[in-house]
Amino acid sequence: DEGQTVKIKNPEIGTKATVNGEKTATAEGDITIEDTVSYKHLIPGKAYTIKGILMDKATGKAFLVDGKELTSEVTFTPEESCGEVTVRFTFGGSKITKQTDLVVFEALYRDGTELAAHADIEDGGQTVTLTPPAPPVPQTGDNSNLGFWIGLGAVALGGIIAVVIIRVKSRKDEDDE
Repeated sequence: DEGQTVKIKNPEIGTKATVNGEKTATAEGDITIEDTVSYKHLIPGKAYTIKGILMDKATGKAFLVDGKELTSEVTFTPEESCGEVTVRFTFGGSKITKQTDLVVFEALYRDGTELAAHADIEDGGQTVTLTPPAPPVPQTGDNSNLGFWIGLGAVALGGIIAVVIIRVKSRKDEDDE
């Protein structure tokens, strides 16, 4: 009997993490990872909270900034049962000293109860790759223009030779008198 049937749909979430719309970025200045969380089967008009944490894919543990886990949360009230919300994580890029894959784990809560989670360390959609900036290339060698100095030397040598020739001729003329 359809009138006596209740269909329960469990809330679901999925995430896509990016830095400036890209999956890879150079860690310069402040870095903001934007995690777009898509949701389904929520009750419109009810308040929900999404809590997220950044994980270091290499270690499988929380990514630490100054010894603390990097977390973020957003509370929202959906107008429709399906949609998207963005969770942002901002930190100084100087904390990245080697290429690092960061994975965003998210959980959806209502009234303090976890309803759904998306926490897969291997999920490419949840992962961003950060690389430290390349060190500056040291300046080596001489910046001077070698051709200019060779040309200047040739002109000077020509001048010296001309002076010597003139002196030799003038002495020869003096000796002839």
